[in-house]
Amino acid sequence: MRKYARGSWSAVAGAALVAGVVSMEASAQDAVQWRVEDGGNGHWYRVAREVSGGSFSDWRQWVDARGGHLATMSNALEHQFILDVAILQSGLWSTIGCSRDAGSSQWRWVTGEPMAYAPWAPGEPNSPISTAAFVQMWGSGGIPNLTWDDNNTPTGIGAVIVEWSADCNSDGVVDYGQIRAGELEDANANNIPDCCEDGVSCVPCLADIDESGTVSGVDLAAVLGVWGTGGGKYPRADIDGSGTVDAGDLAILLNSWGPCQ
Repeated sequence: MRKYARGSWSAVAGAALVAGVVSMEASAQDAVQWRVEDGGNGHWYRVAREVSGGSFSDWRQWVDARGGHLATMSNALEHQFILDVAILQSGLWSTIGCSRDAGSSQWRWVTGEPMAYAPWAPGEPNSPISTAAFVQMWGSGGIPNLTWDDNNTPTGIGAVIVEWSADCNSDGVVDYGQIRAGELEDANANNIPDCCEDGVSCVPCLADIDESGTVSGVDLAAVLGVWGTGGGKYPRADIDGSGTVDAGDLAILLNSWGPCQ
């Protein structure tokens, strides 16, 4: 993994980011996806300044209310991508989702995931143990790099990195991206699919195997054609996700007959 010296940033890395890693043209208010096809995790990230001057708690509440969380990172590759987002959006010295309670030496991610990665800058962390503290990306000469600094000021956080990683319908795709693409409804614009908030299926017409908008004889033929298999050329024929196209799938199909609602 390439490392950057303090106070420097590779122009080659920046060009690669713009040309290939970033899946869309980004602005200071736009999110950027670390795409799976680029070796990423499919999550979305952006720099936020809407609560400029707030506390760590203020920011955490603001981000949570928008379906995301303060960014976490599990390795240097993810750190580098987040760093590139900050540079692209001019979010230098941005705060991430790691903090420590007053009187504790234990640093924790806001998501509760293990602290397997902690690239502290030399001499860091150095805030008094008696104070609560949070982590921000560190740098020198105005340019951040692959190290961290801790900060124990109670307010004054100017920018944070927001991460969207939720997959409430367990389809292997981050909900935020599906909402952006118009694939999932989000009437209240909180970046959480309405179907998940309402406790209903996010695929209301599961039996529509050919995705025509109607459950019909075409779908029935598909189920019968791959009966007893995992679905073969019609993977959607395994409607109940049991691993086998069988009577359970046929029952769902017949009960769903007609136009999708």
